[in-house]
Amino acid sequence: MVVKTYGEHVVHVPELALMGRASRSPDQRLTLVFGTIMGGEKPDRDGGYAVIEHGVLHVFGRAERPSEGAIADTGAFALNDWLHRDGLAGRFLACRADGTVIITQDFAANLSGIAISADGRYAVCQTLRSPGSAHSNIVTLFDINEGRELARLQPQCGTARDFKFDSTHGRLHVIGHDGDCESYTFAGEMVDREGWILRRIDRGDLAIIGQVLKEQAGPLDSALVERLRRGLAQRALPGENWMRARAKRLEGELCEALGDGAGALAAYEEALALDPQAGVARRADKLRRAVAPARGAKAPKMSRQAHQAARLGIRHEILYLDAGGPKLWRFADTDSYLGVEEAALAQYVNEGWSGVAAEGGLVLTLIKAASFERLPVRHADTFVEALYARNVAWAEDRFDPDDLVSAVSRATEAQIERNWAVISSTAGNSPAYYPRVRLEHVLGLFAVLGPERFTSIARVFVTAPYDLRAGWPDLTLWRRDKLRFVEVKSPTDQMHASQARLISTLLVPLGFHTTLAEVQQRPAEVRG
Repeated sequence: MVVKTYGEHVVHVPELALMGRASRSPDQRLTLVFGTIMGGEKPDRDGGYAVIEHGVLHVFGRAERPSEGAIADTGAFALNDWLHRDGLAGRFLACRADGTVIITQDFAANLSGIAISADGRYAVCQTLRSPGSAHSNIVTLFDINEGRELARLQPQCGTARDFKFDSTHGRLHVIGHDGDCESYTFAGEMVDREGWILRRIDRGDLAIIGQVLKEQAGPLDSALVERLRRGLAQRALPGENWMRARAKRLEGELCEALGDGAGALAAYEEALALDPQAGVARRADKLRRAVAPARGAKAPKMSRQAHQAARLGIRHEILYLDAGGPKLWRFADTDSYLGVEEAALAQYVNEGWSGVAAEGGLVLTLIKAASFERLPVRHADTFVEALYARNVAWAEDRFDPDDLVSAVSRATEAQIERNWAVISSTAGNSPAYYPRVRLEHVLGLFAVLGPERFTSIARVFVTAPYDLRAGWPDLTLWRRDKLRFVEVKSPTDQMHASQARLISTLLVPLGFHTTLAEVQQRPAEVRG
């Protein structure tokens, strides 16, 4: 009996019309194939499995939808049957070497993850999240010889990557996706939990660090404090802003636990600069009021938006507009009520600025138009971040990012216009995904940026195209040789992590005039 392999994962047993996946015993002698019986009259019931040794069929059986399996050197095997159900459901099967089903266990959750000990005595299966179910995110350990369940446990790592058995000492080792190991007895009790917690702190596990701070009843041990600081420092390094913000938030909580109000405030301010929704704004305000007298000066009262602008190192200003209902504003009495960004744009236009309310649409369109001498027509609607990240289907479209940046540095107005014709070909007078952007906006921004500043943007953008596609300020404005970016916030708006990241990663380091404009209802005395 032949087992044909296609690629890395798909196998086919022609004589059984069985197509699916395979698992091999540790000694590579036995092959467990599981999947679909092709050509059956009832596809929702034509699942099957087979055990084959050197071309000889030992076991053949049926199951609804067997999708994961594991086989021991002894020939005992286990399967996760994903079933055909409308809701979350799965079935675990354990069989002797002769195919006799010893254990059948149904779960009100999907299954993902299975393992069997080399001696064929023990097996585990893992469920995924299933809201409201007692079977959500559990690992169940079985004794195949005795045909019974031994224990259920919830690994600290969440969904495990792998399982290892120590049958001699009665231990199940659960391997997390970061390679760390949790050990449990066959009764489901965690072994050396305290040691595991210290290892997680050393790895900078923010969930565990937060749990330790929350559960700490008395004064913190100095050695533990130092360990917590080292763990937090790992996550405060450049990387994902949300993770850095969370690390800074926990650093603030640690400082508060130690009675260091000034240190806590500094950490919270950093967290809010990284992610304005870090959840510590009120705590920072309270600490600011408490710390200010100790510093010898009363801090001036600032709005939430003003504080955020200060954290980011950008300008803050107030725009007075007329409110006309939920999320509707206007600049002049004769204007129609619009979204807050367009109403703010009308005020800046009145002051002599040109521009558009398109967030990153304008800058990203200009980068795309400048990155090619001649933009291929097939990329009229391809997102520029996909081109820079080489996240495209065909090898011929995986352009060298350095070549794209080089093209930006040499871009001409004629090149921009030529490529604009391609970019706007789908929608007619704008890019397909940025309907507010027009050719005059693209050319206006290109002219005011100049080659040096434009290239500096492209050089930063290429380092993280998908991260830096989002978070651009609402308005891009220019007047003669001046350029500014304005993030507009109505009274109910908040800054987002992507906006803070874009501003702190690109606009501020490159020296661009960036403003947070806080919109307020125009007072009666300001009307005119």
